[in-house]
Amino acid sequence: MKKKFKKAIPLILVAFIATNIMMPTALGEEETIQIVCTNSALADFTSNIIIDNVTIEYIMPAGVCPAHFDTSPSDVSKIVNADIIISLGWEPWLESLLNKSGNSDYTEIKCQGLGEWNIPTGAIAYVEKITDGLKTAIPEKETIIQENADIYLTAINEKAEELKNQIETEGFTDRKIVSMEWQKDYLEWIGLNVTYYYPPPEGLSVQDELEVITAASAEGVAAVVDNLQSGTEFGARVAGESGVSHVIFSNFPGAIPNTDTYLEMITYNTDQLIKGIKSFDLTTTQTLEL
Repeated sequence: MKKKFKKAIPLILVAFIATNIMMPTALGEEETIQIVCTNSALADFTSNIIIDNVTIEYIMPAGVCPAHFDTSPSDVSKIVNADIIISLGWEPWLESLLNKSGNSDYTEIKCQGLGEWNIPTGAIAYVEKITDGLKTAIPEKETIIQENADIYLTAINEKAEELKNQIETEGFTDRKIVSMEWQKDYLEWIGLNVTYYYPPPEGLSVQDELEVITAASAEGVAAVVDNLQSGTEFGARVAGESGVSHVIFSNFPGAIPNTDTYLEMITYNTDQLIKGIKSFDLTTTQTLEL
């Protein structure tokens, strides 16, 4: 027995050494970070800032008006295991979801008071806020997070310059537009003249509606620009009665095919604007010829 025991010692040592050699590899494996954003715009910004070992989901469907969004049980399940929650800071339904989920071990990044992300300068403010929040929440990834953010910020600036140049090249700078108020800032940023803007249609009185129609009928107005998420029927009626183009923008990525990212969304919006003005000009020319 004594002899056998001595022979067994090297085998035990070998097993022990092998186990300890393998342990650092197992311990070094990174766990996936679960990030939940309240909407698709925040999710897209985040996906460009942190890429590896992460899952990113968003709660509110891209085509839904934030004021009319109702949560469901499946939304609670997204929150349950979230490590990081990224919000606008004012969602009235988020606190209820958090309470129902029972999750209290998370970091929340609030992008409050940053204005419209439709404008590239506004989007940059959101990206910088999320970047700072992620670096604080995941300090071991601080360098790569900043590197990714810098690359993405460059892409936003390049796209912004491209779209502005496009409007200028088409000769559409200072063209007159009537707009839903949530798209007003983007239109003015890109170089158009918003002569009148209106709030969400459900809050308009009959007198308000008449004023919008009068504004859209003014000389030189080329289009009514609507916001998809706040409804488009009223804008279509105004455009029809005024004889101008009806253009529909989105302010959330993913609501319209081929607009899955923020950069694709603002490209789509600008393309629709150009098509709308061209259509108005063509119709006006044909009418004058007749």
